[in-house]
Amino acid sequence: MDYRESFLDRRGHETSLPQEVESGSNIEYKLKLIDPPPERLEHLITQMKWRLAEGSGEAMYEIGVADSGKLVGLSETELSASLNTLRTMGDRLAAEVFVIRQRDVVGDTGHVRKVAEVLVRKRLTDDQHFLEVRIAVLGAFDTGKSTLLGVFSNGELDNGRGKARLNLLRHLHEIQSGRTSSVARQIIGFSPSGELINYATNNINSWEDICENSSKILTFLDLCGHPKYQRTTISGLTGHAPDYACLIVAASDGRLSEVSREHLGTAVVLAVPVFVVLTKIDLATPSQLTKTVESLLSVLKAPGIRRVPVVVQNEDDLVVAVSNFVSSQVIPIFLTSSVTGENMQLLTQFLNLLPKPVRDYDALLQQDPEFQVEELYSVPQVGCVAAGILRTGRISVSRIEAHKVYYIGPDRGRFIPCKVNSIHRQRIAVQEVKASQVATLAVSFTASVDASEQQEGGTNAREIDCTQPPTGFRLRKGQVILSEPMDNAIPKAVWEFEAEISVLNAPVGLNVGMQGTMYCGTIRQLTRIVRIVMPNGESSSSSPTRLADTALRIDQPKVALKTGKKGVVRFRFSHEPEWVKPGWIVLFREGRLKCVGKVSEIFISETSSESEQR
Repeated sequence: MDYRESFLDRRGHETSLPQEVESGSNIEYKLKLIDPPPERLEHLITQMKWRLAEGSGEAMYEIGVADSGKLVGLSETELSASLNTLRTMGDRLAAEVFVIRQRDVVGDTGHVRKVAEVLVRKRLTDDQHFLEVRIAVLGAFDTGKSTLLGVFSNGELDNGRGKARLNLLRHLHEIQSGRTSSVARQIIGFSPSGELINYATNNINSWEDICENSSKILTFLDLCGHPKYQRTTISGLTGHAPDYACLIVAASDGRLSEVSREHLGTAVVLAVPVFVVLTKIDLATPSQLTKTVESLLSVLKAPGIRRVPVVVQNEDDLVVAVSNFVSSQVIPIFLTSSVTGENMQLLTQFLNLLPKPVRDYDALLQQDPEFQVEELYSVPQVGCVAAGILRTGRISVSRIEAHKVYYIGPDRGRFIPCKVNSIHRQRIAVQEVKASQVATLAVSFTASVDASEQQEGGTNAREIDCTQPPTGFRLRKGQVILSEPMDNAIPKAVWEFEAEISVLNAPVGLNVGMQGTMYCGTIRQLTRIVRIVMPNGESSSSSPTRLADTALRIDQPKVALKTGKKGVVRFRFSHEPEWVKPGWIVLFREGRLKCVGKVSEIFISETSSESEQR
């Protein structure tokens, strides 16, 4: 028997789907929608609006399915009437309705009935040109990551010698070795009807063309697979804030490499949903495929990960994978080949249906703008350009907000005022960027000049815009752009902060005085442990443990947090203070030591010159 068939242990989904998830999902089950009265129709429209909000503009409807997940089915007439009602609801919300597929089921009476899977997607508008989903591509080197992305972006299968990946590699040594050493980006798009938009599409020659013809953009972040670039990979996971992670595993390897295990574990602890793509199945022997899958399953079932694998080999499996991916512990697995194209269409459908996993989006928009700087460029005739992600709020360059003042920093604890002159998303100029969106901002700075230098007889000083920051101020990755506070107070950076930490791996325990690299958003800096506070007993506390509480303060290395334990740890940056906020996820690493947690309290320095005094 073919191993792939035996591995699937095909349960079949002939009679039911998983039970409907009431909240935190963009998937709705409806038995039928036949001529609802006005009051019922308004309720259904409100429900669709909520599901669209859960999916950031996308929702999936399963028609002919009970809330329990049972496939009841409808007659042709009933299904047609239900779809018409669904289109009416979509029109009210400026959304398109597309039937993804239909299938026959045998009803309780023995008659063949139909169920339908329908995609509802918001239409393009000026204020939200396209929905963007970011996917970090992980895995060891030589597993086919760049080749797979090359096939998606160019629409051509690989020749077996790496032709498909050439357009993704940025440096000569990458082309020569075939190994990525930096974060490479590639995009594909989907039209409102779910059609793939890439360079193989007619009249598509650039990113701008893809974005202008797509309602949904997938940005792939091709991260490094070689162990020597491990820090770059971790920075990509924390700094680029991916919505999902795609772990690439070569089926012909016969095992899951240590690098792939590390990447999978890091994505899981950072709460990034993961799906797995097994490549090179055209090269793998049945024995190699068996060993690779067994190695993968053993890792997925290991303590600290504990995920349920779902192998996707048909549309029924695809429905289960999409329905349960974000809201549960499911990890979809695809068996593909970039040379033969096997199962690539299923993977494409899966990507099209992936929702944008944003929670409390309206609440994020109401907060003050906070833009995390991931990269900085100096563009001729433009000046400083900051690339990154807007975590909260919105930034606009409309006439009303053209002269709004922001602050950028910190540099050695110091923030300086700046202005945002233009905004680009995926190389397209836009008027506004909103929370959770990636963008590049062209910023300028102010400088005071004596008007007498510009005009004879002038006595007053005035401010002019400069494309470069003041002398002595250093722009760098890890800084933020913030709005001017209501009280006009200048933002302050922090040297020390506390975090509720879970120790994932600590061969010698976690002790005061230990140093390691702290990853927090776009921040990556050497950090020292200055205090560890143990909760009462051995169990963790749901609320932060304050230093003033009657908890044990650890000052001796002999008392440590062991692997699997939790505690409140106070960290101190070694080089300069950073902008950190409670609630941010942190990852602390040094060698085999790995800890993850959430910031619970920050300690603002009294003077911004503290870095210069040390």
